[in-house]
Order: sequence, then C-alpha cells, then structure tokens
Amino acid sequence: MQLTWQLAARNLTRNRRRTLLTGLIISLSTAALILTDAFILGFSDTAVRSATRMFPGDAQIHQVDYLAERDEELVIEAPQARLAQLDNEPEVVGYSPRVMAFGMISSAADNRATQVIGIDPAQERTVSRLADAMAAGDYLTSDGAETQLLMGRRLAELLAVELGDRIVISVHNQEWGGAEQALFRVSGLYDFNARVLDEETVFVLQAPLQTLLGVGDTVHEIALALRTPALASDPDLPLWQRLSDEQVKAQGWTTLMPQLAAMLDMTSASMALIGTMLFILAALGVTNGIFMSIYERTWEIGVLLAIGTRRLAVFRMILAETLLLALGAIAVGLALGGLATLTLGAVGIDYGSMELGGVAMAEQIRPRANWTQYSVYPPIVLALTLLAAMYPAAHAARIVPTRALHKSL
Repeated sequence: MQLTWQLAARNLTRNRRRTLLTGLIISLSTAALILTDAFILGFSDTAVRSATRMFPGDAQIHQVDYLAERDEELVIEAPQARLAQLDNEPEVVGYSPRVMAFGMISSAADNRATQVIGIDPAQERTVSRLADAMAAGDYLTSDGAETQLLMGRRLAELLAVELGDRIVISVHNQEWGGAEQALFRVSGLYDFNARVLDEETVFVLQAPLQTLLGVGDTVHEIALALRTPALASDPDLPLWQRLSDEQVKAQGWTTLMPQLAAMLDMTSASMALIGTMLFILAALGVTNGIFMSIYERTWEIGVLLAIGTRRLAVFRMILAETLLLALGAIAVGLALGGLATLTLGAVGIDYGSMELGGVAMAEQIRPRANWTQYSVYPPIVLALTLLAAMYPAAHAARIVPTRALHKSL
C-alpha cells in the first residue's frame, strides 16, 4: 500500500505542467463554488433587508380582512392597547402604527393617484429608513405644522413641485362617505430608489390624515421590527399567535411578500444547478488530464501488469494520484474562495440601486461566509473528483500487457 502512494506521488511530479493545470481546474471550481454560495447568501440578506427594513418592516399587523380587500374601513380598533402589548414582547425592537389611504394628490401643474400614509415620525424611525432616505428638506416632526408632507423626488418632478410648494390631498372620508380635501406643504423629499415609494407614495402626520379619513384614533397597519430578521421568516413563531386574535392578524414578511420569498427559495435550486455545471466542467478537465497521464505511461503500466501486478492495484494507483491531486487543489481552492469572499465582503458589490422583483437593492451586496462552504463543499468536490477518475482508472486497469509492450514512446 505504501508503494502505491509513493508511485502516485512520483507520477504527479513527472509532468508538472499537466498536474498544475488539472489541479487548477479543481481549485478554481472549489473557489467558484464557495464564492457563488457566499454571493447568494449575501444577496438574500440584502434583498430581505431592502424589502423589509427599507419601509414595510419585518412583520405587520392588520385587521383580518384588510390585506385582501384594502378597504379603508377595516381598521385596527384600540391600537394603543396593542402597542402596549408590543412593549412587552422581547422579539419586537420597534413598531410603527400607520394610517393608509388611497387618494389624489394635486399640484398647480398636475395631479396623480397616490397612496397617502400617516405616520408617527419617532415611531417610524424604529422600523423603516424613511428618515435616512431624505434627499432634501426636513423629516416630519411631531411638534411641527400638521401640513407637513414628504414625497419622493421623482414624484416631485412629475408634479413639478419644490420644497415649500402647496399640495392638495383628496381622500374618501369613511365617516360621511364623501371626498375630503386638505392643503399640505412639501417639507421634504426622499429617495428610496424604489418606484412605488418614490412615485406613488406620500407621507404626512398621522393625526391630520385620521381626521381626513374620519377614522378617529384607529390605524390600518402596525409595522414591526424584530430582533433579528430571520425570526420573521418562521411561520410557526409563537409571536404571531400572541399578537393575533379574531380582529387582527400578525404576519411575517414571507407571508406579506410571497413573490420575494419564492424568489429566495429558488436560490437553493440555483446553487445546485451552478454546482452541477462546475462539476461537469471540472470532471471533463480531470478526466482528460488523467487519460493523458495514462497514455504517456501505457508502456509502464503494461510492464507492471506483465510482471504480475494485479489490475486492482493499478486501479488504486490511479485513484491515489487523483486523491493526492484533489486534496492539494481543494486546499488551494478553499484559500482562494475564502480570500475572494472576505475581499468582496469588505468592498461590497454595488448594483446601482437595481430593482429586482419589486425590491430595490438599495445596499451593496456583500458575500457572506458560511460554515457549510468549508465543511460540506470540500468533501463533495473530493468525492465527485474521485468519481470522475473512476473511468480512466478502470481503463488503465484493463490495459492488455502484450499490446502495451509494443507501444513505443
């Protein structure tokens, strides 16, 4: 057995260029597998943060039929009692009650249908990044004028308005069933780089919008920020049951945004597809390199078989060469993949605020290392490399000595 390993190690050094190229294929495949997995993990993290922490929140509470009907009459009664309950939930680190209305916003130049959202400025800071998205003007203040209004910079361009300009908001009053109008002033412009928020949404203080809608002190939505975003993806989290009853329902972002959840579920299938393609390419390179090595040593293998060496020993020798080559190449691939992950994780990949599936990638994507990349993938690459070497090894073991000895190199 020791002789087998000695011969395997010596054979690898006979043609260093071929050994280096074959090992490079395995190394780069391993590094690409690690980096791809790290990128997918980083992409998933960024997509979830962009979709939830930008504005919607990790979870939301609504009247049970509100999301299905979007009827402004379907409000959360006695919201203060529910907010007090949230103060005692350890998983909840922030919450923001919101009043939601669909209406018309008019300027001197144009008018557009928009969603009008009434917020508590201080509470909203704990859930969304609205305050951080301000591009011009001032964020809403609770002690300021009730006519404050925030709109997206793109919407301001469409309406041809600037800071300080007057805006008329028209909504449907739920108390007496008619249209209600009020005058607001543009106090700030924000830029989320998301079309729905930047072109179809405006923010005002909660109290004046409640008055316009005639809904008293009720709200339509309570957005939640959880201790860790991963909690929101658990449909069996006990928090949902504690916050839900016959009147309201609490749901995580995976239920509220099923398209995003489905897109992220596809990442595992994408990873399997990428891994398969990398293996096929690596297997072809490994198989070709081993066959070339066998071709150059056909006469030597014929001599070994002629003097009584068992065919199984020849088979083991070829696999031993592949094993030694794969171990060294995988070690190099781990180093390359880890270095690339750390570098890109520190620098980040800027997609220029690209919008994907309705989610604006407002942050840089930072590939993230994971223990499976270094504990699961290397054994898989090793096993698949040995599998690719089975056919060349079997071919070498079936060499006919009489024909091999007539070969002249």
